[in-house]
Amino acid sequence: MFVDVEINGILGSSLNVYAKERPNIPVAKKRRNEIIIPGRDGALIETTGEYESTEFAIEFNYIGKAEEFHDRFDRIKKWLSAENCRMILSDDAGWFYKVAYIDIGEMQRPTERIGVFRTMIKTVDGLKYLINGMNEYDISEINKNPYLMSKPVYKIKGEGICTISVNGKTVKANVGQNLTIDTELMIAYREDGTMNNTAITGDYESLYLPEGDLSVTATSGFDVKIVPNWRCL
Repeated sequence: MFVDVEINGILGSSLNVYAKERPNIPVAKKRRNEIIIPGRDGALIETTGEYESTEFAIEFNYIGKAEEFHDRFDRIKKWLSAENCRMILSDDAGWFYKVAYIDIGEMQRPTERIGVFRTMIKTVDGLKYLINGMNEYDISEINKNPYLMSKPVYKIKGEGICTISVNGKTVKANVGQNLTIDTELMIAYREDGTMNNTAITGDYESLYLPEGDLSVTATSGFDVKIVPNWRCL
């Protein structure tokens, strides 16, 4: 089965290149630390809550005019040279992977018009992310997380101190017209890109969206939007 691969909004099919078959993608694993205590058998296992990066291979082939073979492969290499990018597979088109980088293997040319090559995909965290989870939602719409704990982005407009509460955990933000809080990167900034981490009082982790029912509120008088970044294994 041919699988169309999209990287940063560009479809492989637009370059006449396809995955030869659906790649075998490993399930994301939580990062764990083993703690050795002298005098005690075995080890204590500490789960940090973060996920390890993963690797998987995709074998591609493409077809085109013989006289355009090398030019076409040059365009394909440029397409695959993206780093910290999004990858979507056509048979699971509602989700994307965060890809750190892609290693391209040697090109094989079984005929003048056909090329075959293998790539190794290195993910950021091994998880897959819901495309619709990248949309902005009103804070009142976020009342349940059916996926894994997520690290959302909050976009606040207003003036003064805005208190955001997630299931009883609170963070205060000193907002001057606008403020964006990125809980994954643990930064706060204005729409013009000016960093404003000092506007935050509290822990970014308090604004994560845990699995299950949610109660997310904000001080009245502020317009608060959430990009939930829904994700799963």
